[in-house]
Amino acid sequence: MRDIKIGVIGGGSVFTPELVDLLAECPLSIGSLVLMDIDGERLDTIARMARRQVAKKGRTFRVETTADYAEAIDGSDFVLIQLRAGGQKMRIEDEAIALRHAVPFVETVTVPGLGAYLRSVPIYEKLAELIRRRAPHAQVMNFTNPAGAMTQFLQALEVNAVGVCNSPLFFVKAAAETLGVDTADIAMDWKGLNHLTFVSQITAGSSAVNRLPDVLGQVGPWSPGFPFSEHVLGDLGLGINGYLQYYFHARRRLQELQEREASRGQQVLALEKELMSLYAEPGADTVPDLLSKRGGFGYSKVVVNLIQSLVTNDHRVHYVNVRNGSTLTGLPPDTVVEVPAVAVNGEVLALDTGPLPEAVFPLVLTMSTVYRYWVRAALSRSLRDLRLSMLVHPLFPDAEDSEAILSEFFEVNRDFVDPYQ
Repeated sequence: MRDIKIGVIGGGSVFTPELVDLLAECPLSIGSLVLMDIDGERLDTIARMARRQVAKKGRTFRVETTADYAEAIDGSDFVLIQLRAGGQKMRIEDEAIALRHAVPFVETVTVPGLGAYLRSVPIYEKLAELIRRRAPHAQVMNFTNPAGAMTQFLQALEVNAVGVCNSPLFFVKAAAETLGVDTADIAMDWKGLNHLTFVSQITAGSSAVNRLPDVLGQVGPWSPGFPFSEHVLGDLGLGINGYLQYYFHARRRLQELQEREASRGQQVLALEKELMSLYAEPGADTVPDLLSKRGGFGYSKVVVNLIQSLVTNDHRVHYVNVRNGSTLTGLPPDTVVEVPAVAVNGEVLALDTGPLPEAVFPLVLTMSTVYRYWVRAALSRSLRDLRLSMLVHPLFPDAEDSEAILSEFFEVNRDFVDPYQ
Protein backbone atom coordinates (compact mmCIF):
# COMPACT_ATOMS: atom_id res chain seq x y z
CA MET A 1 0.00 0.00 0.00
CA ARG A 2 1.34 3.43 -0.91
CA ASP A 3 2.13 6.08 1.66
CA ILE A 4 -0.62 8.48 2.65
CA LYS A 5 -0.49 12.21 1.97
CA ILE A 6 -2.32 14.48 4.39
CA GLY A 7 -2.84 18.16 3.61
CA VAL A 8 -3.75 20.55 6.43
CA ILE A 9 -5.35 23.88 5.57
CA GLY A 10 -4.66 26.14 8.52
CA GLY A 11 -1.54 24.22 9.50
CA GLY A 12 -0.36 27.12 11.65
CA SER A 13 -3.11 26.37 14.17
CA VAL A 14 -2.11 25.92 17.81
CA PHE A 15 -3.89 22.54 17.59
CA THR A 16 -1.53 21.16 14.92
CA PRO A 17 1.00 19.79 17.45
CA GLU A 18 -1.74 17.62 18.97
CA LEU A 19 -2.58 16.33 15.47
CA VAL A 20 1.11 15.62 14.72
CA ASP A 21 1.56 13.75 18.00
CA LEU A 22 -1.38 11.47 17.26
CA LEU A 23 -0.35 10.87 13.65
CA ALA A 24 3.17 10.00 14.79
CA GLU A 25 1.75 7.45 17.23
CA CYS A 26 -0.68 5.77 14.82
CA PRO A 27 0.43 2.71 12.79
CA LEU A 28 -0.51 4.15 9.39
CA SER A 29 2.10 4.53 6.64
CA ILE A 30 2.30 8.29 6.17
CA GLY A 31 4.51 9.72 3.44
CA SER A 32 3.99 13.43 3.93
CA LEU A 33 2.11 15.89 6.08
CA VAL A 34 1.76 19.21 4.27
CA LEU A 35 0.97 22.17 6.51
CA MET A 36 -0.52 25.16 4.70
CA ASP A 37 -1.05 28.58 6.27
CA ILE A 38 -1.06 32.21 5.14
CA ASP A 39 0.83 33.27 8.28
CA GLY A 40 4.40 32.33 7.41
CA GLU A 41 5.96 33.10 10.78
CA ARG A 42 3.38 31.09 12.68
CA LEU A 43 3.59 28.23 10.19
CA ASP A 44 7.37 28.07 10.52
CA THR A 45 7.11 27.81 14.32
CA ILE A 46 4.54 25.02 14.13
CA ALA A 47 6.49 23.11 11.44
CA ARG A 48 9.70 23.18 13.47
CA MET A 49 7.80 21.88 16.47
CA ALA A 50 6.16 19.19 14.32
CA ARG A 51 9.47 17.93 12.94
CA ARG A 52 10.85 17.59 16.45
CA GLN A 53 7.74 15.65 17.47
CA VAL A 54 8.04 13.28 14.49
CA ALA A 55 11.73 12.66 15.23
CA LYS A 56 11.01 12.04 18.91
CA LYS A 57 8.45 9.35 18.00
CA GLY A 58 10.92 7.70 15.63
CA ARG A 59 8.82 8.31 12.53
CA THR A 60 10.19 9.33 9.14
CA PHE A 61 7.29 11.00 7.34
CA ARG A 62 8.00 14.43 5.92
CA VAL A 63 6.55 17.60 7.38
CA GLU A 64 6.31 20.13 4.57
CA THR A 65 5.07 23.72 4.52
CA THR A 66 3.40 25.92 1.95
CA ALA A 67 1.39 29.12 1.60
CA ASP A 68 -0.40 27.66 -1.44
CA TYR A 69 -3.74 25.87 -1.05
CA ALA A 70 -3.08 23.83 -4.19
CA GLU A 71 0.20 22.38 -2.93
CA ALA A 72 -1.43 21.11 0.24
CA ILE A 73 -4.40 19.65 -1.65
CA ASP A 74 -2.73 18.21 -4.75
CA GLY A 75 -2.99 14.42 -4.63
CA SER A 76 -3.85 14.30 -0.93
CA ASP A 77 -5.69 11.32 0.46
CA PHE A 78 -7.01 13.41 3.33
CA VAL A 79 -7.55 17.16 3.43
CA LEU A 80 -8.03 18.60 6.90
CA ILE A 81 -9.48 22.11 7.17
CA GLN A 82 -8.90 23.95 10.44
CA LEU A 83 -8.69 27.57 9.36
CA ARG A 84 -10.04 30.65 11.11
CA ALA A 85 -10.80 33.37 8.57
CA GLY A 86 -9.97 36.76 10.09
CA GLY A 87 -8.30 35.18 13.10
CA GLN A 88 -9.22 35.86 16.70
CA LYS A 89 -9.34 39.59 15.94
CA MET A 90 -12.53 39.22 13.90
CA ARG A 91 -14.03 36.80 16.40
CA ILE A 92 -13.61 39.54 18.99
CA GLU A 93 -15.38 41.98 16.65
CA ASP A 94 -18.27 39.50 16.30
CA GLU A 95 -18.53 39.27 20.07
CA ALA A 96 -18.63 43.06 20.37
CA ILE A 97 -21.48 43.29 17.84
CA ALA A 98 -23.45 40.64 19.75
CA LEU A 99 -22.96 42.48 23.04
CA ARG A 100 -24.09 45.79 21.55
CA HIS A 101 -27.35 44.16 20.50
CA ALA A 102 -27.80 42.07 23.68
CA VAL A 103 -27.72 38.77 21.81
CA PRO A 104 -26.33 35.75 23.75
CA PHE A 105 -23.39 34.19 21.99
CA VAL A 106 -20.49 31.79 22.01
CA GLU A 107 -18.14 30.83 19.19
CA THR A 108 -20.73 28.97 17.09
CA VAL A 109 -23.90 30.58 18.42
CA THR A 110 -25.52 33.70 16.90
CA VAL A 111 -23.18 36.47 15.66
CA PRO A 112 -19.79 34.73 16.07
CA GLY A 113 -21.14 31.60 14.39
CA LEU A 114 -22.60 33.50 11.45
CA GLY A 115 -19.51 35.72 11.24
CA ALA A 116 -17.08 32.80 11.10
CA TYR A 117 -19.26 31.13 8.48
CA LEU A 118 -19.50 34.15 6.18
CA ARG A 119 -15.77 34.91 6.40
CA SER A 120 -14.96 31.29 5.55
CA VAL A 121 -17.26 31.06 2.51
CA PRO A 122 -14.93 32.69 -0.09
CA ILE A 123 -12.03 30.52 1.05
CA TYR A 124 -14.12 27.36 1.00
CA GLU A 125 -15.20 28.08 -2.55
CA LYS A 126 -11.52 28.17 -3.60
CA LEU A 127 -10.77 25.03 -1.63
CA ALA A 128 -13.72 23.14 -3.09
CA GLU A 129 -12.69 23.97 -6.65
CA LEU A 130 -9.12 22.80 -5.98
CA ILE A 131 -10.25 19.61 -4.25
CA ARG A 132 -12.59 18.70 -7.11
CA ARG A 133 -9.74 19.12 -9.63
CA ARG A 134 -6.61 18.07 -7.72
CA ALA A 135 -7.82 15.56 -5.12
CA PRO A 136 -11.24 14.32 -6.23
CA HIS A 137 -10.97 11.12 -4.19
CA ALA A 138 -9.78 12.79 -1.00
CA GLN A 139 -11.75 12.55 2.21
CA VAL A 140 -12.15 16.08 3.52
CA MET A 141 -12.47 16.57 7.27
CA ASN A 142 -13.70 19.92 8.46
CA PHE A 143 -12.57 21.20 11.87
CA THR A 144 -13.57 24.80 11.18
CA ASN A 145 -16.48 26.16 13.19
CA PRO A 146 -19.41 26.30 12.79
CA ALA A 147 -18.55 22.72 11.83
CA GLY A 148 -22.01 21.54 10.77
CA ALA A 149 -22.81 24.55 8.60
CA MET A 150 -19.33 24.62 7.03
CA THR A 151 -19.53 20.90 6.22
CA GLN A 152 -22.99 21.36 4.71
CA PHE A 153 -21.63 24.16 2.53
CA LEU A 154 -18.75 21.94 1.35
CA GLN A 155 -21.21 19.19 0.48
CA ALA A 156 -23.31 21.71 -1.46
CA LEU A 157 -20.12 22.45 -3.41
CA GLU A 158 -19.86 18.72 -4.28
CA VAL A 159 -16.99 17.92 -1.94
CA ASN A 160 -16.77 14.62 -0.04
CA ALA A 161 -16.66 16.12 3.46
CA VAL A 162 -17.40 15.13 7.02
CA GLY A 163 -17.32 17.47 10.01
CA VAL A 164 -15.61 16.72 13.31
CA CYS A 165 -16.21 17.95 16.83
CA ASN A 166 -14.77 17.17 20.25
CA SER A 167 -18.07 17.49 22.17
CA PRO A 168 -18.96 13.76 21.81
CA LEU A 169 -15.46 12.83 23.01
CA PHE A 170 -15.90 14.79 26.24
CA PHE A 171 -19.43 13.46 26.78
CA VAL A 172 -18.23 9.87 26.43
CA LYS A 173 -15.39 10.60 28.87
CA ALA A 174 -17.80 12.10 31.41
CA ALA A 175 -20.19 9.15 31.09
CA ALA A 176 -17.37 6.62 31.44
CA GLU A 177 -16.03 8.31 34.57
CA THR A 178 -19.50 8.48 36.10
CA LEU A 179 -20.18 4.79 35.41
CA GLY A 180 -16.67 3.65 36.31
CA VAL A 181 -15.94 2.03 32.93
CA ASP A 182 -13.47 2.54 30.10
CA THR A 183 -14.40 5.04 27.38
CA ALA A 184 -14.13 2.26 24.78
CA ASP A 185 -17.04 0.50 26.49
CA ILE A 186 -19.44 3.44 26.08
CA ALA A 187 -21.95 3.61 23.23
CA MET A 188 -24.61 6.28 22.87
CA ASP A 189 -27.28 7.53 20.47
CA TRP A 190 -25.74 11.02 20.21
CA LYS A 191 -27.91 12.87 17.68
CA GLY A 192 -28.84 16.30 16.40
CA LEU A 193 -26.80 19.06 14.79
CA ASN A 194 -23.27 20.14 15.65
CA HIS A 195 -23.38 21.76 19.11
CA LEU A 196 -27.11 20.94 19.24
CA THR A 197 -27.03 17.27 20.21
CA PHE A 198 -28.90 15.07 22.65
CA VAL A 199 -28.50 11.60 24.12
CA SER A 200 -31.41 9.36 25.10
CA GLN A 201 -29.50 6.11 25.57
CA ILE A 202 -26.06 5.13 26.88
CA THR A 203 -24.87 1.55 27.18
CA ALA A 204 -21.71 0.17 28.73
CA GLY A 205 -19.95 -2.93 27.43
CA SER A 206 -22.09 -5.76 26.11
CA SER A 207 -25.14 -4.88 28.22
CA ALA A 208 -28.18 -3.42 26.48
CA VAL A 209 -29.36 -1.69 29.67
CA ASN A 210 -29.76 2.08 29.27
CA ARG A 211 -27.35 3.69 31.76
CA LEU A 212 -28.32 7.28 31.00
CA PRO A 213 -30.51 7.53 34.13
CA ASP A 214 -27.47 6.44 36.17
CA VAL A 215 -25.35 9.17 34.59
CA LEU A 216 -27.98 11.88 35.07
CA GLY A 217 -28.61 10.72 38.62
CA GLN A 218 -25.02 11.55 39.54
CA VAL A 219 -24.82 15.06 38.09
CA GLY A 220 -26.25 18.18 39.64
CA PRO A 221 -27.66 21.32 38.05
CA TRP A 222 -25.08 23.84 36.81
CA SER A 223 -22.32 21.24 37.15
CA PRO A 224 -19.29 21.01 34.79
CA GLY A 225 -20.47 19.41 31.56
CA PHE A 226 -24.13 19.85 32.56
CA PRO A 227 -24.66 23.64 32.78
CA PHE A 228 -28.45 23.46 33.07
CA SER A 229 -31.10 24.03 35.71
CA GLU A 230 -32.59 21.21 37.75
CA HIS A 231 -35.85 21.38 35.82
CA VAL A 232 -34.21 21.30 32.38
CA LEU A 233 -32.19 18.23 33.36
CA GLY A 234 -35.10 16.54 35.11
CA ASP A 235 -37.90 17.35 32.68
CA LEU A 236 -35.96 16.43 29.54
CA GLY A 237 -34.24 13.40 31.05
CA LEU A 238 -31.64 13.59 28.26
CA GLY A 239 -27.95 14.03 27.90
CA ILE A 240 -27.60 17.58 26.58
CA ASN A 241 -24.74 19.21 24.67
CA GLY A 242 -23.36 22.03 26.82
CA TYR A 243 -23.77 24.57 24.02
CA LEU A 244 -27.53 24.34 24.48
CA GLN A 245 -27.21 26.41 27.64
CA TYR A 246 -27.19 29.45 25.32
CA TYR A 247 -30.68 28.46 24.11
CA PHE A 248 -32.24 27.09 27.30
CA HIS A 249 -30.74 29.72 29.65
CA ALA A 250 -30.21 32.61 27.24
CA ARG A 251 -30.94 35.44 29.69
CA ARG A 252 -28.61 34.04 32.35
CA ARG A 253 -25.80 33.51 29.84
CA LEU A 254 -26.23 36.96 28.32
CA GLN A 255 -25.93 38.56 31.74
CA GLU A 256 -22.73 36.63 32.39
CA LEU A 257 -21.33 37.72 29.02
CA GLN A 258 -22.17 41.35 29.75
CA GLU A 259 -20.41 41.18 33.12
CA ARG A 260 -17.16 39.65 31.88
CA GLU A 261 -14.03 41.79 31.79
CA ALA A 262 -12.73 39.94 28.73
CA SER A 263 -14.58 38.03 26.03
CA ARG A 264 -13.72 34.43 25.18
CA GLY A 265 -12.07 35.65 21.99
CA GLN A 266 -9.78 37.93 23.98
CA GLN A 267 -8.95 35.10 26.37
CA VAL A 268 -8.14 32.76 23.48
CA LEU A 269 -5.94 35.38 21.83
CA ALA A 270 -3.80 35.60 24.98
CA LEU A 271 -3.76 31.82 25.36
CA GLU A 272 -2.63 31.29 21.76
CA LYS A 273 0.18 33.82 22.18
CA GLU A 274 1.44 31.84 25.19
CA LEU A 275 1.16 28.54 23.32
CA MET A 276 3.11 29.86 20.33
CA SER A 277 5.88 30.98 22.69
CA LEU A 278 6.06 27.45 24.10
CA TYR A 279 6.14 25.91 20.62
CA ALA A 280 8.95 28.28 19.59
CA GLU A 281 11.31 27.04 22.31
CA PRO A 282 14.24 25.28 20.55
CA GLY A 283 13.80 21.93 22.29
CA ALA A 284 10.00 21.82 22.40
CA ASP A 285 8.72 18.43 21.22
CA THR A 286 5.82 17.71 23.60
CA VAL A 287 2.27 19.06 23.52
CA PRO A 288 1.95 21.33 26.58
CA ASP A 289 -0.80 20.88 29.15
CA LEU A 290 -1.85 24.47 28.40
CA LEU A 291 -3.41 23.32 25.10
CA SER A 292 -6.16 21.52 27.01
CA LYS A 293 -7.48 24.94 28.08
CA ARG A 294 -8.10 25.87 24.44
CA GLY A 295 -11.65 24.93 23.42
CA GLY A 296 -10.81 22.76 20.41
CA PHE A 297 -8.54 20.37 22.29
CA GLY A 298 -9.44 16.81 21.30
CA TYR A 299 -10.57 17.45 17.72
CA SER A 300 -7.39 15.83 16.43
CA LYS A 301 -8.13 12.57 18.25
CA VAL A 302 -11.47 12.33 16.46
CA VAL A 303 -9.77 12.99 13.11
CA VAL A 304 -6.91 10.53 13.52
CA ASN A 305 -9.24 7.78 14.73
CA LEU A 306 -11.46 8.33 11.69
CA ILE A 307 -8.50 8.33 9.30
CA GLN A 308 -7.38 4.99 10.73
CA SER A 309 -10.87 3.54 10.28
CA LEU A 310 -11.11 4.76 6.70
CA VAL A 311 -7.75 3.16 5.86
CA THR A 312 -8.15 -0.10 7.82
CA ASN A 313 -11.94 -0.57 7.53
CA ASP A 314 -12.13 -1.44 11.23
CA HIS A 315 -15.86 -0.56 11.64
CA ARG A 316 -15.15 1.49 14.75
CA VAL A 317 -17.94 3.89 15.77
CA HIS A 318 -17.26 7.62 15.45
CA TYR A 319 -19.45 10.63 16.26
CA VAL A 320 -19.20 12.94 13.28
CA ASN A 321 -21.13 15.34 11.04
CA VAL A 322 -22.51 13.65 7.92
CA ARG A 323 -25.32 14.09 5.41
CA ASN A 324 -28.61 13.18 7.04
CA GLY A 325 -30.29 11.25 4.26
CA SER A 326 -32.99 9.41 6.21
CA THR A 327 -31.06 9.09 9.50
CA LEU A 328 -33.03 11.63 11.57
CA THR A 329 -36.67 11.55 10.55
CA GLY A 330 -38.21 14.94 9.81
CA LEU A 331 -34.97 16.72 8.89
CA PRO A 332 -34.22 17.42 5.20
CA PRO A 333 -31.92 14.84 3.56
CA ASP A 334 -29.18 17.38 2.79
CA THR A 335 -28.98 18.60 6.40
CA VAL A 336 -25.65 17.75 8.02
CA VAL A 337 -26.34 15.92 11.28
CA GLU A 338 -24.04 14.84 14.08
CA VAL A 339 -24.59 11.14 14.77
CA PRO A 340 -22.70 7.86 15.30
CA ALA A 341 -21.13 6.59 12.09
CA VAL A 342 -18.82 3.87 10.82
CA ALA A 343 -16.30 3.81 7.97
CA VAL A 344 -17.08 1.07 5.45
CA ASN A 345 -14.98 0.65 2.31
CA GLY A 346 -13.84 4.26 2.40
CA GLU A 347 -17.26 5.74 3.10
CA VAL A 348 -18.51 7.26 6.35
CA LEU A 349 -22.01 5.87 6.95
CA ALA A 350 -24.44 7.14 9.58
CA LEU A 351 -25.94 4.65 12.02
CA ASP A 352 -29.59 4.50 13.01
CA THR A 353 -30.14 6.39 16.27
CA GLY A 354 -33.92 6.46 16.32
CA PRO A 355 -35.88 9.71 16.12
CA LEU A 356 -35.11 12.88 18.00
CA PRO A 357 -37.08 13.22 21.25
CA GLU A 358 -40.34 15.13 20.84
CA ALA A 359 -39.38 17.98 23.19
CA VAL A 360 -36.19 18.91 21.33
CA PHE A 361 -37.14 18.15 17.73
CA PRO A 362 -38.63 21.63 17.06
CA LEU A 363 -35.39 23.40 18.06
CA VAL A 364 -33.24 21.07 15.95
CA LEU A 365 -35.55 21.51 12.96
CA THR A 366 -35.51 25.28 13.40
CA MET A 367 -31.72 25.42 13.51
CA SER A 368 -31.45 23.10 10.52
CA THR A 369 -33.60 25.66 8.68
CA VAL A 370 -31.29 28.46 9.81
CA TYR A 371 -28.28 26.61 8.35
CA ARG A 372 -30.12 25.89 5.10
CA TYR A 373 -30.67 29.64 4.73
CA TRP A 374 -26.97 30.21 5.43
CA VAL A 375 -26.00 27.80 2.65
CA ARG A 376 -28.49 29.36 0.23
CA ALA A 377 -27.24 32.82 1.12
CA ALA A 378 -23.62 31.81 0.50
CA LEU A 379 -24.40 30.18 -2.85
CA SER A 380 -26.28 33.24 -4.16
CA ARG A 381 -24.79 36.03 -1.96
CA SER A 382 -28.35 36.72 -0.84
CA LEU A 383 -28.90 39.24 1.95
CA ARG A 384 -32.58 38.25 2.02
CA ASP A 385 -31.66 34.66 2.95
CA LEU A 386 -29.41 35.92 5.75
CA ARG A 387 -32.25 38.07 7.09
CA LEU A 388 -34.61 35.07 6.90
CA SER A 389 -32.12 32.93 8.81
CA MET A 390 -32.11 35.49 11.62
CA LEU A 391 -35.90 35.80 11.53
CA VAL A 392 -36.18 32.05 12.13
CA HIS A 393 -33.36 31.87 14.70
CA PRO A 394 -34.74 31.82 18.28
CA LEU A 395 -31.92 33.96 19.71
CA PHE A 396 -32.28 36.95 17.39
CA PRO A 397 -35.30 38.60 19.06
CA ASP A 398 -35.91 41.59 16.81
CA ALA A 399 -35.80 41.87 13.02
CA GLU A 400 -34.59 45.48 13.12
CA ASP A 401 -31.70 44.49 15.36
CA SER A 402 -30.87 41.67 12.95
CA GLU A 403 -30.72 44.11 10.04
CA ALA A 404 -28.43 46.39 12.05
CA ILE A 405 -26.21 43.44 12.99
CA LEU A 406 -25.78 42.48 9.34
CA SER A 407 -24.99 46.06 8.38
CA GLU A 408 -22.36 46.33 11.11
CA PHE A 409 -20.92 42.93 10.25
CA PHE A 410 -20.37 43.69 6.56
CA GLU A 411 -18.83 47.07 7.40
CA VAL A 412 -16.34 45.62 9.91
CA ASN A 413 -15.57 42.63 7.64
CA ARG A 414 -15.14 44.47 4.34
CA ASP A 415 -11.59 43.06 4.01
CA PHE A 416 -12.92 39.50 4.20
CA VAL A 417 -16.46 39.45 2.75
CA ASP A 418 -18.06 41.46 -0.02
CA PRO A 419 -21.52 42.74 1.01
CA TYR A 420 -24.42 40.48 0.08
CA GLN A 421 -27.21 41.95 -2.01
